[in-house]
Amino acid sequence: MTTVSSRIPSFLLALLFAFPFAAKAAEFRVGQRVTIPAGQTISGNLYVAAGEAALSGNVAGDLVCAGGNVFLAGTVSEDVVVGGGDLNVQGRVGKDLRLAAGRVSLSGQVGGDFVVAGGQVRILSGATIGGDLVVAGGEVILEGAVRGAVRAAGGEITINDAVTGPVRVRATSLTIGERARLGGELTYWAPREAAIHPSAQIGGPVTFNMIAGMDRDWLGSVVRRLGIAVLFLTLLMSLAGGLLGVLIFRKPSEELVRHTLHNFGRELLRGFLLFFAMPAVLFLVTLTVVGLPVAVIAGLAHVSFGIIAVIYAGIAFGSLLWKAVAKKEEYEATWKSALAGIPLLALMSLLPLLGIVVNAMFFLAVFGSLYQRFWLVVRAAVRPQP
Repeated sequence: MTTVSSRIPSFLLALLFAFPFAAKAAEFRVGQRVTIPAGQTISGNLYVAAGEAALSGNVAGDLVCAGGNVFLAGTVSEDVVVGGGDLNVQGRVGKDLRLAAGRVSLSGQVGGDFVVAGGQVRILSGATIGGDLVVAGGEVILEGAVRGAVRAAGGEITINDAVTGPVRVRATSLTIGERARLGGELTYWAPREAAIHPSAQIGGPVTFNMIAGMDRDWLGSVVRRLGIAVLFLTLLMSLAGGLLGVLIFRKPSEELVRHTLHNFGRELLRGFLLFFAMPAVLFLVTLTVVGLPVAVIAGLAHVSFGIIAVIYAGIAFGSLLWKAVAKKEEYEATWKSALAGIPLLALMSLLPLLGIVVNAMFFLAVFGSLYQRFWLVVRAAVRPQP
């Protein structure tokens, strides 16, 4: 019988696995709480997935972190990418800092650009940004110094410190505080004119646009750069979910991956039918009064299976490749398959046709396996006991 792995060309395996091992030495920290104490130094890149992360030591490379609450008080010599709920950065970042979270607070130093998306973004007094600031948020308060340009989009935006480069803002309301020192032009789009304090200094012209038109070049730049942050956030959350899944639920994860890859064609067909047919069935069920609660619960389960399938598609992909390259006798769902498969499958999605097809196949196969496993559990629960 032809296996799934035999359908993947050997040159593709070599190409995909060339990427991770070309990187510098790295450390991986996964858990409910991860701490890097002050005085400790990580010699290479650091990858963290945790419910809470308190990083007070030094990282002599890049930092990639996903967590509920992240506190960064140490020094990172290269780039930092973080996604989570609450992010508090008090330390120093040598190069670029990219964040996406519900609430963001920066009181430290950033050597390069700062790209951030969040519900509330506060850049506190004393913070410095050596490059550009690109920010999107419901509430944005800038009280730190920016040596580059500022591009901001959001609800209420306040600028109250020095900005060397030009400032472009699209907001519901804009306030320029008394300590603001803008070295270049100020261009903004808003329903009403900005509240500019008499003591504020603006070195260039001020342009106010109240009409619906917008600066397309600026908006395109913001969308592209924030798109990178969102892409990193999605990848980080998938990695965090995958690592936590294979470490905490090792046996169910291994059973799911093995069943998917051993029955790839059948589960792919099952997943395809259920993914597209189930929403229509649930809609019909909602037309009955009795079926409405059932449809809501089933709909939530359908969405949950979809989220899990996105994560475990990468793990299954990594398990398949790892088995082929390492010549394993059986598929394994480990942290290695998660770290290899999730990023590589994400990279493959950038390919115009092949990447989309491969991603869809693994997603649907895992999706079908989840329903199959769920059905076995339900059937065992309702089966009468002898």
